[in-house]
Amino acid sequence: MTDDVLSETAIEATPDISFYCALLEELRIEVLPTVELEKVMATVPLGSTLTVTSSPAHGVKGTLATALALRQHGYRVVPHLAARALRSHQELVLLWQQFVAAGIDEVFVVGGDQTEPAGEFPDSRTLLTALVELQPRPRRIGIAAYPEGHPHIPADVLDADLLTKQALADYAITQLVVDPDPLVRWLTRMRSRGFTLPLYLCLPGTLRLDRLIRIGLRLGLGTSLRYLEKQRGLVGRLLTGGIHYDPSDLLDELVRRPAAIQGGIVGIHWSSFNALASVVEWVAAKRARLGCPGEGVQA
Repeated sequence: MTDDVLSETAIEATPDISFYCALLEELRIEVLPTVELEKVMATVPLGSTLTVTSSPAHGVKGTLATALALRQHGYRVVPHLAARALRSHQELVLLWQQFVAAGIDEVFVVGGDQTEPAGEFPDSRTLLTALVELQPRPRRIGIAAYPEGHPHIPADVLDADLLTKQALADYAITQLVVDPDPLVRWLTRMRSRGFTLPLYLCLPGTLRLDRLIRIGLRLGLGTSLRYLEKQRGLVGRLLTGGIHYDPSDLLDELVRRPAAIQGGIVGIHWSSFNALASVVEWVAAKRARLGCPGEGVQA
């Protein structure tokens, strides 16, 4: 291991509890368009932020309908906009008008999972350019970051694209993260190259590990999957379905790393896959064990 890598992954003996509590202060949960409104209302405090994904299966209309329903019930809502799912600039304008009318002022922009673009926006950069020209423009715009790379895009292309797009955005959210080493190495490298956006970590809540492994394989998270197997001794046990991922494995180690503490990480973006109750309960219990000031987001 080189001196550079050692410095990037250096670990302090004592965790920074104030940093830990700050990461857990905002409750920001990603939901799928299929989420049941009744379950949201029963489990998620109204002060929370709910982000609504975009997918080829449910399309732009699915994201729109769920976002408007959640907003109507008092949640702060951030819809995901997938560039390749939008057919035209006019569709974007009409979509944004509906969000504005509902009091939604923030969006998260991705390229999208569709292989071929449906219309005028082949990638997230072209969509970002159009968004910042809207009247009124979104108050906040988030973009995606890929510490472990992308299965179809070279790492150097991803890094250069992120540095270019940050001028049009207000924050970034990582892909799913469970291994601190590639995250800290990536963060150290990108900060040295001029990446300045505040960063949210995307964590998978307390999903069953067999499901998390399947999701990780689909997303190309090879490093994190190897980390899970090493940490939990999962070979031969994954198919039982009885083991759940604990976010403490990552966070307890991350808050000991100076590079992470100083790297502009501002919070957690919980990718819940609609398993909402477990996320809310885990965050509340963890804040209580840490002795975080205040009570967090309340219903």
